[in-house]
Amino acid sequence: MTREVYTDKAFVEFSRKRVFVRIFADTDPQGERLTGRFKVRGYPTIIILDSSGSEVDRIMGFRHAPDLIEELQDIFDSASSMRLRI
Repeated sequence: MTREVYTDKAFVEFSRKRVFVRIFADTDPQGERLTGRFKVRGYPTIIILDSSGSEVDRIMGFRHAPDLIEELQDIFDSASSMRLRI
């Protein structure tokens, strides 16, 4: 996803409207702790948190950029309709 999705022009533009933090479980100092806290079972896993740090939803597995944008937007829209601050 690093080369194919996160560099995609549409995804870059989409991501500018949100806060994204990419963490590698094996090389990031907090990686192991966070994968344990959020019970990550496979990679890639995208975890969507609300403003208090609680999990709203997660996406597991590879997605092409247009599919990922659509899926994330659906999650953000659902959270907004439930009045969660993401």
